[in-house]
Amino acid sequence: MRKGCRHPDGWGASSEAVPEGESRGKTENPAQEKRQAREATVMQVIFNIPGPLREFTENRRDVRVEVKAGADLREALLELFAAYPGLRDRVLTEAGEIRGHVNIFVANQDVRYSGGLATAVPARAEVSIVPAISGG
Repeated sequence: MRKGCRHPDGWGASSEAVPEGESRGKTENPAQEKRQAREATVMQVIFNIPGPLREFTENRRDVRVEVKAGADLREALLELFAAYPGLRDRVLTEAGEIRGHVNIFVANQDVRYSGGLATAVPARAEVSIVPAISGG
Protein backbone atom coordinates (compact mmCIF):
# COMPACT_ATOMS: atom_id res chain seq x y z
CA MET A 1 0.00 0.00 0.00
CA ARG A 2 1.32 3.45 -0.89
CA LYS A 3 1.61 6.07 1.85
CA GLY A 4 0.49 9.67 1.26
CA CYS A 5 2.94 11.43 -1.04
CA ARG A 6 0.96 14.60 -1.51
CA HIS A 7 2.97 17.52 -2.79
CA PRO A 8 2.74 20.61 -0.52
CA ASP A 9 1.33 22.64 -3.43
CA GLY A 10 -1.30 19.99 -4.22
CA TRP A 11 -1.62 17.06 -6.63
CA GLY A 12 -0.12 17.70 -9.98
CA ALA A 13 2.00 20.60 -8.77
CA SER A 14 5.10 21.21 -10.78
CA SER A 15 8.22 19.62 -9.43
CA GLU A 16 10.19 22.83 -9.96
CA ALA A 17 11.36 24.45 -6.75
CA VAL A 18 10.19 27.96 -6.04
CA PRO A 19 12.78 30.16 -4.31
CA GLU A 20 11.88 31.12 -0.75
CA GLY A 21 9.89 34.36 -0.54
CA GLU A 22 8.59 34.01 -4.09
CA SER A 23 5.35 32.50 -5.30
CA ARG A 24 3.96 31.04 -8.48
CA GLY A 25 1.76 33.60 -10.16
CA LYS A 26 -0.88 35.49 -8.20
CA THR A 27 -1.22 35.52 -4.45
CA GLU A 28 -3.65 32.92 -3.25
CA ASN A 29 -5.31 35.40 -0.90
CA PRO A 30 -6.91 38.35 -2.75
CA ALA A 31 -8.10 39.82 0.56
CA GLN A 32 -4.48 40.03 1.70
CA GLU A 33 -3.53 41.78 -1.56
CA LYS A 34 -6.31 44.34 -1.06
CA ARG A 35 -5.30 44.92 2.57
CA GLN A 36 -1.65 45.44 1.59
CA ALA A 37 -2.64 47.89 -1.16
CA ARG A 38 -4.92 49.74 1.26
CA GLU A 39 -2.19 49.91 3.91
CA ALA A 40 0.08 51.54 1.36
CA THR A 41 -2.47 54.27 0.63
CA VAL A 42 -4.08 54.73 4.07
CA MET A 43 -2.49 55.40 7.44
CA GLN A 44 -3.78 55.69 10.96
CA VAL A 45 -3.38 58.79 13.13
CA ILE A 46 -4.04 58.77 16.87
CA PHE A 47 -5.44 61.94 18.45
CA ASN A 48 -4.94 62.44 22.19
CA ILE A 49 -8.02 64.26 23.45
CA PRO A 50 -7.72 66.30 26.67
CA GLY A 51 -10.32 66.09 29.44
CA PRO A 52 -12.12 69.36 28.60
CA LEU A 53 -12.79 68.18 25.02
CA ARG A 54 -13.78 64.57 25.73
CA GLU A 55 -17.46 65.45 25.98
CA PHE A 56 -17.28 65.82 22.18
CA THR A 57 -15.64 62.40 21.64
CA GLU A 58 -17.95 60.22 23.73
CA ASN A 59 -15.41 60.52 26.60
CA ARG A 60 -12.68 58.89 24.55
CA ARG A 61 -9.16 59.93 25.45
CA ASP A 62 -7.68 58.53 22.22
CA VAL A 63 -9.37 58.73 18.83
CA ARG A 64 -7.97 56.92 15.81
CA VAL A 65 -8.70 58.14 12.30
CA GLU A 66 -7.57 56.90 8.91
CA VAL A 67 -6.19 59.32 6.35
CA LYS A 68 -4.42 58.90 3.06
CA ALA A 69 -0.70 58.26 3.29
CA GLY A 70 1.28 61.49 3.29
CA ALA A 71 -1.58 63.55 4.75
CA ASP A 72 -0.92 66.77 6.59
CA LEU A 73 -2.41 67.93 9.88
CA ARG A 74 -5.30 69.75 8.17
CA GLU A 75 -6.42 66.54 6.42
CA ALA A 76 -6.12 64.51 9.63
CA LEU A 77 -8.13 67.10 11.56
CA LEU A 78 -10.85 67.08 8.89
CA GLU A 79 -11.24 63.32 9.40
CA LEU A 80 -11.39 63.85 13.17
CA PHE A 81 -14.04 66.56 12.77
CA ALA A 82 -16.04 64.34 10.40
CA ALA A 83 -16.26 61.76 13.19
CA TYR A 84 -16.71 64.31 16.01
CA PRO A 85 -18.08 67.58 14.57
CA GLY A 86 -18.34 69.29 17.97
CA LEU A 87 -14.55 69.51 18.19
CA ARG A 88 -14.10 71.72 15.15
CA ASP A 89 -15.22 75.01 16.70
CA ARG A 90 -13.16 74.36 19.82
CA VAL A 91 -9.95 73.74 17.85
CA LEU A 92 -10.22 75.94 14.74
CA THR A 93 -11.46 79.47 14.13
CA GLU A 94 -14.21 80.32 11.65
CA ALA A 95 -11.43 81.03 9.14
CA GLY A 96 -10.07 77.50 9.60
CA GLU A 97 -6.93 78.40 11.57
CA ILE A 98 -5.82 76.94 14.91
CA ARG A 99 -7.33 78.94 17.77
CA GLY A 100 -4.84 81.09 19.69
CA HIS A 101 -5.43 79.27 22.97
CA VAL A 102 -5.04 75.78 21.46
CA ASN A 103 -1.68 74.09 20.99
CA ILE A 104 -1.34 71.05 18.75
CA PHE A 105 1.61 68.70 18.84
CA VAL A 106 2.49 66.12 16.20
CA ALA A 107 4.82 63.54 17.74
CA ASN A 108 5.78 66.00 20.52
CA GLN A 109 6.55 68.83 18.08
CA ASP A 110 4.54 72.05 18.39
CA VAL A 111 2.96 72.67 14.97
CA ARG A 112 3.22 76.45 15.42
CA TYR A 113 6.95 76.00 14.70
CA SER A 114 6.75 73.20 12.14
CA GLY A 115 4.33 74.41 9.48
CA GLY A 116 0.99 74.78 11.26
CA LEU A 117 -1.85 72.92 9.57
CA ALA A 118 0.50 71.97 6.72
CA THR A 119 2.69 69.94 9.11
CA ALA A 120 3.29 66.43 7.75
CA VAL A 121 1.78 63.66 9.85
CA PRO A 122 3.70 60.38 9.76
CA ALA A 123 1.88 57.05 9.92
CA ARG A 124 0.70 56.06 13.41
CA ALA A 125 1.66 59.50 14.68
CA GLU A 126 0.18 60.75 17.89
CA VAL A 127 -1.37 64.18 17.67
CA SER A 128 -2.08 65.96 20.96
CA ILE A 129 -4.60 68.78 21.21
CA VAL A 130 -3.82 70.94 24.23
CA PRO A 131 -6.14 73.87 25.03
CA ALA A 132 -4.74 76.48 27.39
CA ILE A 133 -6.43 76.44 30.78
CA SER A 134 -6.62 79.66 32.74
CA GLY A 135 -8.08 80.57 36.02
CA GLY A 136 -7.21 82.08 39.30
